[in-house]
Amino acid sequence: MPTRRTVRSATAFCAFASLLLFQPKTAIGESCTATSTIELRFGVYPGNTFTFGKYVGLEGSNDRDPLDDVALDTMVELSSGKPFDVHLYAQWDRGAAGLAAQISRIDARGLRLNVALKYVPPAGRDGDHAGFAQWVAETVASHPDVDVWQITNEANVPGSPDTDGSAKDPIGALIAGVKAAASATDAEVGFNWFYRLDPVTDRLFWSDLGARGGDEFRAAIDYAGVDIYAGTYIPPLYSIDDEADFRTALEYVRCEMMPLAGLGATVPIYVQEFGYPTLAPLRTEEKQAEALRAYLRAAQGLNVGLLQWFQLADATSDLGDGWGLVRADYSRKPAFHVFRDGE
Repeated sequence: MPTRRTVRSATAFCAFASLLLFQPKTAIGESCTATSTIELRFGVYPGNTFTFGKYVGLEGSNDRDPLDDVALDTMVELSSGKPFDVHLYAQWDRGAAGLAAQISRIDARGLRLNVALKYVPPAGRDGDHAGFAQWVAETVASHPDVDVWQITNEANVPGSPDTDGSAKDPIGALIAGVKAAASATDAEVGFNWFYRLDPVTDRLFWSDLGARGGDEFRAAIDYAGVDIYAGTYIPPLYSIDDEADFRTALEYVRCEMMPLAGLGATVPIYVQEFGYPTLAPLRTEEKQAEALRAYLRAAQGLNVGLLQWFQLADATSDLGDGWGLVRADYSRKPAFHVFRDGE
């Protein structure tokens, strides 16, 4: 049987060849599709404290441990007996000391582990890509139960404490980390990218990945990750057509960005983060559920392998925005049932 590395090499060759054949769309309305190479699955970030208000000093809270039995029971119910990812984060400056306990609790419930390793360099080590790569390799090798590794977090976004884009040469860190992770594991390895900034910045990011990463980088990639917050963070801030806006985001990644890095139609897209908050009066719980249904429809026909919701439970917050599939007390919102049933 072929080894994992052989499969990766073959996939990379196909992806590079597809760069020559698979051109970005050039006209509005032109068809953009990709045959699925992986069955679509779902996942969730188990958090319960995020609120958009954090960016203006209005922090959220929740008394419940996001990985206690109630939270884990909720995620097991969401999985509906199918493979289901739980998204965790660790970052270089803090290390990964608490990761093992989290992994153990999630793995014991039969859920999949999807772990993001953020660059966030320790003091005095910004730009030390070799040091980051070493930390990534050691962390990945120490946790063989993890199914998916995401290297860096939104490396294209500067100016946020939650992203890696403000560090020195985050693309270099991403490339070095991906190569190190792939050398240390047979689990899936990839990265994520925030949709979107502006056309020039977007194209430069993906072009740099391809030019600087080369064949070794493409061989290491099992998926291309994207974070999509249609109708929330990015214009339009309130979608009139949720399905069209989400589809536009996916087509932009699949047909215009990925080919710039030599990542072709056979490389699945993982939506590592997506979400839609409730916030009265326009963003009702029913509207959240409707938006989620639209997103599920939009993901068809583009080789999307994962849709991972951010976050599991609402925070208690002064702003009142509820990003969860369940309320702050873990009672179910309508979107919970849509996500559980996949329709």
